[in-house]
Amino acid sequence: MNDGAATPIRLSRAEGRDNTHRSLLDAAERVFLRLGYQGATLDAIAAEAGFTKGAVYWHFRNKEALFLELLSAGLKSSSQDLDQLLTMIEEQPEHLDDELGKWIDELDTRNNMPLLGIEMDLELRRNPSFAALLAEINLKHQQTISRIMARYFDLSGRRPPMPVEDLTASLIAATKAIALARQTHSKKLTSSILVRAMLGMSTAR
Repeated sequence: MNDGAATPIRLSRAEGRDNTHRSLLDAAERVFLRLGYQGATLDAIAAEAGFTKGAVYWHFRNKEALFLELLSAGLKSSSQDLDQLLTMIEEQPEHLDDELGKWIDELDTRNNMPLLGIEMDLELRRNPSFAALLAEINLKHQQTISRIMARYFDLSGRRPPMPVEDLTASLIAATKAIALARQTHSKKLTSSILVRAMLGMSTAR
């Protein structure tokens, strides 16, 4: 007889481990954003996730390793989304600015990577032993975005206003600055108009 009760879904050990890993990363993101890298502790992250500190150590060697994975995964995901968008509209370049414009208009609300990037920049100055690893992630991200920007200008038929590598660095710096300003000033401030203008797109939305 079926009494209508839902049958519990049994996860495999690997699935349970992956879910815990993801939960810890999500909790770490919230704690890093709330307390900053320096203020965040593994105890706080464990409490935020609802796990023991031992569970954190099972998945991550230390706070540095956790932050590196969080940052690297987030930047990689953002780059892949943008790359896939360009690939989807490669056959219809006349829709390029419309579709990319929609993506740009959500820059300030899509994820917290600009704010985490600010924490990365601060640690580059504070922690020499950590700096090399963070710099490697930062360089890889800038190189990836530069390649994507070069694709964009090829598809659009426009010339970049400066060398693509410099444009990429400027865009990343601008989105970080505006993300920080939105925390302390006004949520009405957006990076989309600036980014659109730097790419030679219409600033009308």
